[in-house]
This record gives sequence, C-alpha cells and structure tokens, in this order.
Amino acid sequence: MLNIRSDHPTGRDGVSKTLTLPDGADMAYRDAGTGPVLLLVHGWAASGGFFGPVIDLLKDDFRVIVPDLRAHGATPAGSGRLDIDTLADDLACLADALELDGVVALGWSMGAQVLWSLIARHGQGRLAGLVVEDMSPRILNDDDWSLGMASGMDIAGSQRALAAMRANWPAYAAAFVRHIFARDRATSDPDLIQRVLAELRQCDAEAMAALWESMAGQDFRPALPAMRLPVLVTWGEASQAYTPDTSRYLVDTLPNAQGKAFAQSGHAPHLEQPREFARAVGHFAGQVQAGVTHQNKIEGSFSS
Repeated sequence: MLNIRSDHPTGRDGVSKTLTLPDGADMAYRDAGTGPVLLLVHGWAASGGFFGPVIDLLKDDFRVIVPDLRAHGATPAGSGRLDIDTLADDLACLADALELDGVVALGWSMGAQVLWSLIARHGQGRLAGLVVEDMSPRILNDDDWSLGMASGMDIAGSQRALAAMRANWPAYAAAFVRHIFARDRATSDPDLIQRVLAELRQCDAEAMAALWESMAGQDFRPALPAMRLPVLVTWGEASQAYTPDTSRYLVDTLPNAQGKAFAQSGHAPHLEQPREFARAVGHFAGQVQAGVTHQNKIEGSFSS
C-alpha cells in the first residue's frame, strides 16, 4: 500500500510531502497551490527544487506537483533498477496515489524521456497535455541521426562521459554545469551557476552513471507519431545541449504540437527566463485543461 506523508512547509515551493513507493523508497515531492494540475519533472542530476522560480509563479492558478526522482534531491535511489522506465513507473504510482486527472505534465531534459516512457508503459488517460523542455527523442548521434546532443556525442562519446563521471564526479559536475545555460550566463549570473553546481555535486556518481546509460539507450522517435496529446515544445535559442532544430523536429513530428523558443535561454528556460517560461506554460495548460476536463473525468487512469 502506498503511504503519503505531509512533512513541512517549504516556503514558496509549497508543502513537502513523501510517498512510499512499492520497493519502500520514499519519494519526496512538493505540492503547491490549488486548481488544475501541473506535474513538473526535472532533468538528470537535478531535483524538483530547480523549478522553484516557476512554482512560485504558477501556484496561484494551478496545483503544482514537483517530485524528486529516484537518486535525486531528497529521494533515495531505493532498491529499484535505476533506469528511465523505473522513474516512469514511480510517476505512475504518484499519479495514482494522488488520483490526478487532467494533468499537464512538463518534462525538462531527462524528465521528457521519463514522461514519454510513462505514456508508453501506462497510457495517457490521466494526461491532458505535455510540455517538453529542450530535449531530443534520441540524445546520441549516429550516421542517420544528427539531432541528438549539440556536441555531436555518439556512443563512444557517451562511454567517455560515463568513465569521466565515475572517475571524478565533482570535476565532471563543474564542467557539466556551464553547459546547462546560455554561454554568457556564467558572467551575467554567477550565483545561479554556483547554486546549481552545489546541487549537482550532491548526486551519487554511480547512480548518475546508471541513469545516463539508460537515457543514452533510449530512442523515442518511433513512438512520437502516436502521441496525439496537445504538446508544447519549448527550447532555448542559446542551448548548448540541443540545437533549435531538434525541438523543431519534435514540433513537426508530434501530431498536435506547437513550439515556443526563449531567446535569452540555454538548456533551462525555466531558470533563465522564469517569468516568460511560466507565462507560456500557464497559457498552454489553461487552454488544454479547459478542453479536456470532461474526458479525463471519464477515463480516470493512465491505462488506456
């Protein structure tokens, strides 16, 4: 039986709660505001706390639920397998335990993969729409695919990255953090860089390596044409992770997608342009949820 505990207020981020997952791991999540549900899913080596600025901006109009995925933030790795599918199953447990319906789910970076896996494994009955934040359906490049990571990373490059993060995680984190943002962010907002780096350094190297390996093995391209939910694809024009062409591919390939670019952002528009990002997400979610309330009340489950 899943057990939910309310712990303590977390200021602007709402109330910190804990859900005990089937393997006994306690998933931490924030629950702020009331109204239609927004589920915000963070990226690799991050945590739900990275959404703090947009939680504050959205909670007056929405119920904003923000989990820490396994091995991230306040959620331990637990005994489950550390891969994208396990993270997706954990989200399904959270949605079922909270009886969520009409959800607009946002996935930043790896979080988008987790949501795509959620749909593949559990259907989309509880979902009203998706927001994809700067992500590719396949992150590695090869002779037939050039819209993975902007660095051109291929299988060999991924193996080198795995070796580097296992050998010296603090050094890897210090190099990685600058690639999250637009190139000028280290000069214009050094405090942001240091705050994010402090979070990254707390991650466990082996856990991050396991999840990176799983993330690098995913290819969601074949699944995209069947995802008929309304989708807002967002990206930073100055992203060092993926080029704008990657997000435009998603807009063109997903049957019901629209795109929104953020000119002053890199890989994390929710941190670099939080007001503009929250406005775009709120507008999209409001429109989508107004049109699907009745449908989701009937379906009432991820199973379809």
